[in-house]
Amino acid sequence: MTRQNSSLIPLAFKAGPLALDILQREGLSPHSLGAVAGAAGGPKWLVLAAMDKLIFGSWLAQRKTPLPLIGSSIGSWRFAAATQKSPVDAITTLATLYVEQQYSDHPTITEVTEVARNIVEQLLGNNGAEATLGHDWARLNIITAHCQGATSSDKRARLVMGFSQAFLANMLSRDRLSQHLHRHVFADPRHRFTHQPFPSFNTHMQALTPSNLTDALLASGSIPFVLEKICVNGNDGYRDGGLIDYHMDLPLADEGIVLMPHFSKRCVTGWLDKNIPWRRPTAMGRHLVICPTDEWIATLPNSKIPDRSDFKRYRNQPDQRIRDWQEVLTRSQELADCLADRILKNDWLDHVHPL
Repeated sequence: MTRQNSSLIPLAFKAGPLALDILQREGLSPHSLGAVAGAAGGPKWLVLAAMDKLIFGSWLAQRKTPLPLIGSSIGSWRFAAATQKSPVDAITTLATLYVEQQYSDHPTITEVTEVARNIVEQLLGNNGAEATLGHDWARLNIITAHCQGATSSDKRARLVMGFSQAFLANMLSRDRLSQHLHRHVFADPRHRFTHQPFPSFNTHMQALTPSNLTDALLASGSIPFVLEKICVNGNDGYRDGGLIDYHMDLPLADEGIVLMPHFSKRCVTGWLDKNIPWRRPTAMGRHLVICPTDEWIATLPNSKIPDRSDFKRYRNQPDQRIRDWQEVLTRSQELADCLADRILKNDWLDHVHPL
């Protein structure tokens, strides 16, 4: 396998062994995908916006057979936009709403929750749920964490206790984390997986419907201590799906490639694993991860991808945060142009590295 000028392009391509085998045999096409994965990460998604427009607005438009889109947190919001009647317009709307969100100097979790709900409701509009659940080939799956015990409380002291216990349990093993968090996946009822893509964590599959789509999306992005717990289908205690499935370390397909446009070269299994360096992904054999290079990231405002810390950094300068985030959003087109070049030239093997 030869790699030419890979350091000169703004994207890195990393493939698991099964994905690499497919790339070597047949390259990459819309029909070689088994799933698309969307990681949690809040504002980090802004670097992916233009690639999402390319992927869902044109490249996958020729897809004929059903394709599961599986996301947690902002990943599920991206896919809700991608499954609208005009995905490019919807992704633009989501990006605008996301960049322009503003808060008081000391926002409560109620205020943050209300802003997040407003973003989702404006994204979907009057007919967005019907568009998503009636899409020709896309099948949306939204991952949420259903909190158990103290992790389901909105009282700060009890929530601190609950997540302290969850953190310690997770340090011992991910299996023990399932005592505190169960995985509930709200899935397009038209699709049935032929394998088990969501092992362990007391996983429950629930039907995604027009009446629960907004709540499921909001629940999937409900960060503890930042947003309130969310009620879905009359059942309380839902929070961010990234708590369990942060960067989609899951066997999401039993054939084909799992495409994951990502904002980081590092893939972290669960949100509580961020500071556990010895815990490595184990179920990404079919993943093709596409992410910006460190060199490109260094050219962005503050030499980094936007993240939630920017709300504190620019607490007294919200207009500057918006300008910086808008610049990143504009420059995301550079990543889309690079991806479009790879699609046109079909030169994946010149650039791909093992995941």
